[in-house]
Amino acid sequence: MITQDEVIPLLLAACPGFEPAWREHLEWWGDRERGIYNDTAAFATYIIDSYGSGHTAEFDLAFAALERILAQGDENARAAASIGALESIQVQSTHYPFGPTAFLPWLGPKSREAWDSIEALWEAGGGSLMGVVRLERDLADGRVGGPIRWWQFWRR
Repeated sequence: MITQDEVIPLLLAACPGFEPAWREHLEWWGDRERGIYNDTAAFATYIIDSYGSGHTAEFDLAFAALERILAQGDENARAAASIGALESIQVQSTHYPFGPTAFLPWLGPKSREAWDSIEALWEAGGGSLMGVVRLERDLADGRVGGPIRWWQFWRR
């Protein structure tokens, strides 16, 4: 079972090119608590920047690592891969001409399921962060199809 603490080491092993960005990320945070979602957002930024500059050689292994985490990870590791990495790729890449659909060819079955569920969450939330937060709160409180934890929405 892959744990949350193993997520970034697996992504670094799959993407050696991520190492300089990772070191910069660690340096920026210093001794402050980063959290897994900030760490996976740094990975997402690396993936998006790589795509934008035409450097996709690591993508097969990068997305295979995410697929492995989704298949073999514990609940926290799966949340880090889906909500942390995949959702960050989706949201951040909307600011680029290529958009989120550019990453679809690299998604495996579990990644695609998570990707589609994240898209559905954003659509259900009206496409805004506030709408998503409200929906997640309503799900957690049992007001809409719940009770459910916010990170469990992507599960089918």
